[in-house]
Amino acid sequence: MWKEVPRAATGTFYHVDAPAIGDTLEISVIEPFPGAASVGKQFPAIYVLDPSATLDIVVGTKRLFDIFSGGSLPLAYIVGIGYADPDVTGRRFRDFTPSVAPLPDGISLASPFGLGGASRYLAFIRNEIVPHLESILPLAPHERALLGYSLSGLFAAHVLFRHPDAFDRYLVISPSLWWDNASIFKDEEAWAGSNADLPAKVLFVVGDAEEQPGGDWRNNLPDEVVLPLKPVSHVRGLSNRLASRRYAGLRMKTAFIPGGRHITVFPAAVGLGLVEMFAL
Repeated sequence: MWKEVPRAATGTFYHVDAPAIGDTLEISVIEPFPGAASVGKQFPAIYVLDPSATLDIVVGTKRLFDIFSGGSLPLAYIVGIGYADPDVTGRRFRDFTPSVAPLPDGISLASPFGLGGASRYLAFIRNEIVPHLESILPLAPHERALLGYSLSGLFAAHVLFRHPDAFDRYLVISPSLWWDNASIFKDEEAWAGSNADLPAKVLFVVGDAEEQPGGDWRNNLPDEVVLPLKPVSHVRGLSNRLASRRYAGLRMKTAFIPGGRHITVFPAAVGLGLVEMFAL
């Protein structure tokens, strides 16, 4: 006999008005285990961008590792930072891009919300979201991790070079470093010109097939559009440049997933990333 039963709640969800952005955000909070808030200790927090597409993979992978890793990974809260409105495409370009710039040839996108809002979005995360969550949950202030993928990976790199102290660990997966003629390299250069150190733990992960024919897989973009964006070359170039700075406080690793394409690489990158990020 089959009997439908209600599913246990998988997390707590908040809608947060963000007038500075002109939107309402949806914040998802997943406990490391039921009742974690009552055990009298603080936990790391993994802040996941693009949660409508990525959160389930991160949560499922972390739970699997919590069962089988023998305690080698810390128990952690997982926090999704997304949108109350399910129409996310234009919002992503508004909030994850650091500058206003034309789209590359072959990519067309209606931009009803504008572009170049990354600094404003970061300010809201730093000043509103993180402090509030740390005031109501047992989150360790010096154990914050940020996970970004594709366009939100660009945002994670932007945070790294503007306010690296906002997070302690960065998992940057297949980032869209091509934005605005790869202006992220100018951001890196500006940081290096004004700072003697970059205190952060950073893991870059990209699929090694992303810069090959078919590297975008079934994302409806032809090779002649995708290949000039040089996703692998940009990640390699940025990580090499950071390594050359010899920052005392930077612990960094770059990984290339064999056969990984831009759409297919994410699950493997999360599995590798959770392990390597906490090992840095």
